[in-house]
Amino acid sequence: MAIDEHLAARVRSDLTERGIEWQEKRMFGSLIFMVGGSILVGVRGGGGLLARVDPAESADLLADADPLYVQVADMGGKDMGPSWLDVHPDAVADEAGLTHWVDAALRR
Repeated sequence: MAIDEHLAARVRSDLTERGIEWQEKRMFGSLIFMVGGSILVGVRGGGGLLARVDPAESADLLADADPLYVQVADMGGKDMGPSWLDVHPDAVADEAGLTHWVDAALRR
């Protein structure tokens, strides 16, 4: 499934506006945005975001979000652990949602 190019452009714009340098790589079926050599977020096939967050903050982020919109990411039927959250496209449909999840990833 192709990545959501519109969402990728929004992530690029968000990082540019913050003055953050990044690299992009394709992996995990996503377009991954890396900052300082570490994965920040990935734009998933079909939309949505793979967010790498501080595992100590993961439970709070999940509790604050609708479980239909955010859950621990799964790869091939295996839970990827608390650092990896799969964010539904609706949760990043507006700028406030995207900013929230990029902020969370940057705190890691």
